[in-house]
Amino acid sequence: MPQPKGPAKRRRILHRAGAALGLALGTTVFAASPASAHTIGEAVVSNQGCGWANGGYTVLQRDDLWDRDNNMPLGEVYVLWNGTYRENCIVTLRVGRADGVASWTEAVLERQGMPTLRDEGNYAHYAAVSGYAAGTCIKWTGAIQKIYGGGIIASTTTTWRYCS
Repeated sequence: MPQPKGPAKRRRILHRAGAALGLALGTTVFAASPASAHTIGEAVVSNQGCGWANGGYTVLQRDDLWDRDNNMPLGEVYVLWNGTYRENCIVTLRVGRADGVASWTEAVLERQGMPTLRDEGNYAHYAAVSGYAAGTCIKWTGAIQKIYGGGIIASTTTTWRYCS
């Protein structure tokens, strides 16, 4: 078969290049899509979260982590109680544009008279820590590094709370 010449050859080359570029962009967009969001309920039952297989909990407190410089929510800090396990759990849940973007995320549970428990790392969805806390008071910290411009946004209690 004879090869096209001149404008017909250029059109064929441009058509093939456009198709290849479209395929490459489509693949890139698909590969860059964030992982599915995690909910507080998923964090509660997950072994990487609270590890409470029964899924039961009471929200004692919920604080927003808001990046005022970039006018966007970064996360929510949950202070949870499970009466069956007699444990508290601190969950720092990434939300909005921060969900699915890995950056430093922390959850800390301090128990009066007991070792402090901490989960921190470059997480895309949440950090969570749980521990036995019946008959004691707790303090906590939930923190997320800003995804634009660095810096840490945190919610920390400085007094002992929820003494049981």
